[in-house]
Amino acid sequence: MKTRVFAFAVAFMLAFGAIGAVSAQDEVMTNDEVISLTKAGLAGSVIIGKIRTSKSNFDLSTNALIKLKQSGVGDDVVGAMLEAKTGRSSDASTSPSGAAPVGAMGDPNDPMSKKNYGIYLLEERDGQRKMTQLSANVSGQNRTGGMFTASITPFGLGKVKTKTNLPGRSATMQIKATAPVFYFYLDNSTGGLNTSSGIPATPNEFTLVRFNQRSDNREVTISKSNSWGAKGGLSDEYVVPLQAEDLGNGIFKVTPALELKKGEYGFMLLNSGNSNTAAGVGAKFFDFGVNMTP
Repeated sequence: MKTRVFAFAVAFMLAFGAIGAVSAQDEVMTNDEVISLTKAGLAGSVIIGKIRTSKSNFDLSTNALIKLKQSGVGDDVVGAMLEAKTGRSSDASTSPSGAAPVGAMGDPNDPMSKKNYGIYLLEERDGQRKMTQLSANVSGQNRTGGMFTASITPFGLGKVKTKTNLPGRSATMQIKATAPVFYFYLDNSTGGLNTSSGIPATPNEFTLVRFNQRSDNREVTISKSNSWGAKGGLSDEYVVPLQAEDLGNGIFKVTPALELKKGEYGFMLLNSGNSNTAAGVGAKFFDFGVNMTP
């Protein structure tokens, strides 16, 4: 009798354990569970261990990655999620060769994946995301205009304008979107203490300008003067206000605050190269054109 009861108890325990094992195997990890574990204070290594030993169904779209970051999920955990989804190992460490310390290496068209420092345009093409890095263009000359008009204007009120320009009537990059989305990958580890030769820390070190197109170049006014005084810096009518969202780890989502009109534009890196208020020679622009379909 005792032997029969003992055998029944053993069988019950084995069956219960098997049910528990099946339940554990059937458990599927999701973004919400990762966020819950993070907010519960579990170490990243513990969460990663659970990710690697569980089935998973992670959403790693741009919006989902942003939500994970805002919820405090660490880059190492996001890297493990990416590894679980793609089956490839990832490295979320900072690259010593100049790559921005921004998330896990993955889809090059994913704004939250690791990128080299720079400015990138995000576009949707046939339902697919496409990120393209903007190239830098440097002003090699300037010109002064309005001298004759100033000389004949009474009381010295006529203005003389100094303008810096880029070669060519149009930028190589031409886009159709009037509300483009850009991502800046910067070095926020400097705390804004970088010099003009270092990597910028925030989008505040850039100004978006709209160029005046001429027959063979594009120009922007950088100073005005008359007999009564002078004003240095970019002329207000050329400046396009920007909106910037800090996504963490040196990633910034930057959009124009106003819809862009057809024309030529550029992000001017303030205090770049040998540029100065008076001459503007050496000023660096990350230029593009908006040429929407009529």
